[in-house]
Amino acid sequence: MGENYTDDFNIGAKIRKMRKIRGLTLEKFAEDTGMSYSYLSELENNKHSISINNLQKIASYFQIDLIHFLEKTERKNTLIRKKDRNTLKTEDGILFQAISSEETENMQITFVTLPPDTPKKKQQHIHKHPQGEEFITVTKGEATVVIEEEKYVLKEGDSVIFPSNKEHVIFAEDKGAELILIGAPPYGRNYLDKLKMN
Repeated sequence: MGENYTDDFNIGAKIRKMRKIRGLTLEKFAEDTGMSYSYLSELENNKHSISINNLQKIASYFQIDLIHFLEKTERKNTLIRKKDRNTLKTEDGILFQAISSEETENMQITFVTLPPDTPKKKQQHIHKHPQGEEFITVTKGEATVVIEEEKYVLKEGDSVIFPSNKEHVIFAEDKGAELILIGAPPYGRNYLDKLKMN
């Protein structure tokens, strides 16, 4: 197990990132691991290969799984400005602003603005999804969330989490509401496609 491990995975950069996010100097890192400063410096700059033994030692030091170093693809951060949200406005003034599931693989985030008394009772659609969970938090006003037999009136700052496979409906009464809806995993890709066309 002492053989050199060829670095096709940018291990040095991953080690440097973990060290810096923990606020460790290279000197402290060397002292704690018992490895030399020069070795670790060259390792972080991909100028030195690493043995499996040392890789295991570093993984143990950072309390992570060894597999972390062996993943070739690392997801990038995605910044979405407010002006870049996909937007859909319905005839009754309900505004949906979605962050596309292309950028968020494991969840779907939608900002919703409900004018007072929307949607009307006859237009309130019951939602239900095969799997996952949903999170709703009201950032302004007051929204009503009915989840099967339970009714929740959410005021500013209130939240509710529930299984997506429960029938649910969301509406605002006289105050209107602004809320954030998060679904995990993503669903409703059809409506996301519709948003992109607008």
